[in-house]
Amino acid sequence: MPSSAPKSTQVFDNLIATLQEIRDHYVNDPQRFSDPLDVVEGYRYVGQLLSAASEMFYEADPERPRFASVISPARKLQGDNPDAIYQYARIRGDRTYRITGVVDKECYTSFTVHGEDPDGAMAGPLLGDVNDRDFEIASDGSYEVIFSADEHPGNWVKLHPDAHNILVRSYFELEVSAQNDSGVQVRIDIACLDSVGPPPPLDDSTFAERMAEGVAFLKQTTLGQPLFGSPSPAPFVAQEPNDVATPFSFRHSELPVPGAADIHYSMGRWNLSPDEALVMRGILPPGVFANVMLWNKHMQTLEYRNRRSAVNAAQLVLEPDGSYRIVIAARDPGVPNWLDTGGHREGTIFWRFLLPESDPPKPECVVVPIDQITTPNQS
Repeated sequence: MPSSAPKSTQVFDNLIATLQEIRDHYVNDPQRFSDPLDVVEGYRYVGQLLSAASEMFYEADPERPRFASVISPARKLQGDNPDAIYQYARIRGDRTYRITGVVDKECYTSFTVHGEDPDGAMAGPLLGDVNDRDFEIASDGSYEVIFSADEHPGNWVKLHPDAHNILVRSYFELEVSAQNDSGVQVRIDIACLDSVGPPPPLDDSTFAERMAEGVAFLKQTTLGQPLFGSPSPAPFVAQEPNDVATPFSFRHSELPVPGAADIHYSMGRWNLSPDEALVMRGILPPGVFANVMLWNKHMQTLEYRNRRSAVNAAQLVLEPDGSYRIVIAARDPGVPNWLDTGGHREGTIFWRFLLPESDPPKPECVVVPIDQITTPNQS
């Protein structure tokens, strides 16, 4: 039967075919996942990606943008973070936008402007960035930043012609992680200052284009992901299991930026038997924010509402000498800073050090039997 919305129907058919391909060549690919837990979490992950695709792409209107919440405890993707709130808005490089907000419990807020990623990733090439250390904030915490091609007085970020989206990072270093506290919110809004008028009724071509972006995002975040544990060219990724790399910042590297330029990243993976523990030790340099967390093979944080799978600097219990000791294990060894693997034999360890005053040293990692772990005052 002919469709009265042929372009949207064609993209929807592509979505169905893509989901079948993801089922067969991502979730059920034995080269990727053999543990039943990884497979079940894969299906859950795809459902959460569909939710994100609907809000961030299907409903995207760069003429009349709104900030969409990227993650939540029920929508985890692309290396989410329990201590941060991320927001996304579609924009155009030839428009003028005003972002207004109020800094409250945030320890850091940044805006990064990205071009379109040809493979469908949420954020393409970095075309501009600014953080709350770079613009004026009123005594009541309020601020206003203009994003446009033409210069504006006050807080202003020059928009590149290829600007496609703005990603907002709001970090919180609190004793209760931001994603676990319903009272923690980001007060922010975006408006296009050009006279665009009210939106016209949705038409077939417009929605087909938006849905196609969502399908591309779905493919990139599944079929486009490398095999877990495969060698990575990223300088902050350890190549051997049960270790993490020296923290690295892209700020002055002249390399493509897959994350925030203000952050030193360190990444590795654990592979532990039920009776083994990975112990990480080190010193946190003074800085704006630091945390470490565990991800599953789909780059999702492990359960953090009812288990401890991440810890930030405000939550860390330090050793008598001021250093930290973090223990990754399948069961509680009875010491502070235990990160629960939640039934996963292997997964990813991910550190963030935000605007540290000095280069963070590499966390030292060693695998030991769980039964050998003792509290500091035990011999």
